[in-house]
Amino acid sequence: MPKKKVEEIFDKYAEGYSTGEFKPSIYDEVARTAMSFADDITWHYLQKYAPRDTNALILDAGGGDGNWAQKFIELDYRNIVISDLSQGMLDEAKKRLGKLSLKHNAQFIKADITDMKDSFQENTFDYVFSQYDAVSLCMAPRNAILELGRVAKRGTYVVVSLDTKFRRVPEFIEAKQIEAARKLLRTNVSVEFGFPQYNLTWEELAEYFDYAGLEVVEVVGAPVFLHQVDEKVMQELEKDPEARKELLKVELEYCTTKSLINFAGHLQMIGKKK
Repeated sequence: MPKKKVEEIFDKYAEGYSTGEFKPSIYDEVARTAMSFADDITWHYLQKYAPRDTNALILDAGGGDGNWAQKFIELDYRNIVISDLSQGMLDEAKKRLGKLSLKHNAQFIKADITDMKDSFQENTFDYVFSQYDAVSLCMAPRNAILELGRVAKRGTYVVVSLDTKFRRVPEFIEAKQIEAARKLLRTNVSVEFGFPQYNLTWEELAEYFDYAGLEVVEVVGAPVFLHQVDEKVMQELEKDPEARKELLKVELEYCTTKSLINFAGHLQMIGKKK
């Protein structure tokens, strides 16, 4: 899909992105519940590798409406740059962060994650991350990882998450879309919400990290169990705070087990620039 078309789609749905209004009805409640655990796991590892110095310069690449940036600002990080292909998303991020009472120096830069050379110089950022859609939807994940590594300072961390490849196969089979499953396995491409995206195994993503000069230090599945649980059961468990707390503990205990990661809902990889 042309980048202009991707930009138009996210411009159109930018206002309802965080509420889930952009997602069609097939995005069921179990997916929403599992996604809340994915968010918690993702955030756990984003915090784990964040610089201790809250004056660090952070890049949130493909940062959308500023959800992750807000979380960092609430932890007293002030110098955050949000880049995104969609101006509509950046406008929503400005609105979101503009409502915060905390002081910050957030910047909003329209940029293509596969080529940010006009926006950022090499070795600029103290911490770089890109969560969920951007690396998948750009349809050139290797180029995106190269760029994320290029703009990070040496010795700093780069964190990327995207959809896993193998978890989608049973979903396609269940929907009787055998050819879609075969195409995914053959090309790494699936069609999500009407547009194509790349889905990778952790081994494939690790190759991209190595090519970009990033040493893989941790690989995470988010979640590794709960996206496979019956929808009605998940809805009930989500209502019980103690049960949810215990389930998150289980996920955090096993989410770095590599034999589970390729079937997780999302794949998160942390690399250190050599």
